[in-house]
Amino acid sequence: MFDLDADSILDVEENKGIERRYQMGLRAYLLIDVNENMEQKDFINELRQLEDMPGVDFVDPVIGSYDIVVTVDAPVTVEAIAKKIQEKKWVMKIEVLRIVSMFERHHASKQELLKMMSHSGV
Repeated sequence: MFDLDADSILDVEENKGIERRYQMGLRAYLLIDVNENMEQKDFINELRQLEDMPGVDFVDPVIGSYDIVVTVDAPVTVEAIAKKIQEKKWVMKIEVLRIVSMFERHHASKQELLKMMSHSGV
């Protein structure tokens, strides 16, 4: 684990010459809706194939609006993995939820706040 406080991480992020050490890779959750006519044995086989894909960390069947949740930590782009999965004939829909660190979200919000303040004369 990194021994960085929030201010150090923001300093790292702002300094282009320093590697963004707190970001381990391109991470995302893929929510997958499968074809209703898929047989259970085929579903299980496809889950196992997804688990073996490079960049895929976890594959979990779920109940709800989607049928599968895939956790991706990819050395390539998340979109490349999502596209490869989307091309499978049994996939009806796929949604990509990128994972961002709380520091990135905080930094983006901080930057937006500073921009608003500079335009408002505060």
